[in-house]
Amino acid sequence: MFKEESPIAYDAPAELKKWPSLKGERQKDRGPPYLIYNGTLADCVRVLMDKPIKGISLYDIMTKPQAAFDQTVLSPGDAAEIAMRKDFPKD
Repeated sequence: MFKEESPIAYDAPAELKKWPSLKGERQKDRGPPYLIYNGTLADCVRVLMDKPIKGISLYDIMTKPQAAFDQTVLSPGDAAEIAMRKDFPKD
């Protein structure tokens, strides 16, 4: 998914958003996702990875495209992949 050889700007602005849900499932017809956290990409990944695994699919990270990825919406799977990179800042 990500270009491993391309660096990621972990200090880039990002927002963690949560979709309205019902019984643990996204309800896209009930409105857009709402803001949970506003900070850097690294911080949003950390906040998301601290969420209970059961509801993690309700979240997305919004950020600007970078050389390593070309989308503006990162899924929880994308965030996990970012968190496992060798260059991901641990603190």
